[in-house]
Amino acid sequence: MSHIDRKALISAVIGLVIALVAALLGAPELAPLIGWSVAGCAFLVWAWTKAWPAGPEATGELARQEGRSRRLVDSLIIGATFVSLVAVVFALIRSQQKDSIGVAAAILAALGVVLAWALVNTVYAFKYARMYYHDDHHRFSFNQDEDPSYSDFAYAAFSIGMSYNASNVNESSTPSRRIALGHALLSYFFATFVVAVAINLVVSLGQSS
Repeated sequence: MSHIDRKALISAVIGLVIALVAALLGAPELAPLIGWSVAGCAFLVWAWTKAWPAGPEATGELARQEGRSRRLVDSLIIGATFVSLVAVVFALIRSQQKDSIGVAAAILAALGVVLAWALVNTVYAFKYARMYYHDDHHRFSFNQDEDPSYSDFAYAAFSIGMSYNASNVNESSTPSRRIALGHALLSYFFATFVVAVAINLVVSLGQSS
């Protein structure tokens, strides 16, 4: 189990515990999104705390250690982001009631969908690193002499996540283009949710004031 896999598992356990505590303390309607928000934040912080400062050599070593074993974990994380959107929809419905719980539901819905978007792009950033260092036939070209670091892969992934394209980064094979296309389509889906939830949050806060 790689360090990312362990962090994902620990984050999921922490989120589950927090959700149970929230439910027991009298917030069962908000418990799923509270747990999801805590788990998502914990994973993102832990994952990037180690990966972001890594140079090309350390990035290559970590990526090769993960190898292809991350497919299941990646699928589980992305699956969890889709499940979280169900909780977001219920929170949006609850936010129509203009009380303190409704406002909290709107805020948690916004946080939850942004975390889902960030997690999807993080999964792809680490996937691109594994593709580059583990499989020569799935490489990306960063138009630079030195090998890329995790920060370069983050640039590529989050650029695709925001604009569906990464300038100065070229997919140098058909498999890499297919994966980048899937990433762009998935990002478009989540971006639609982000916009919808942001509009709902503004309306909810405006009506509650």
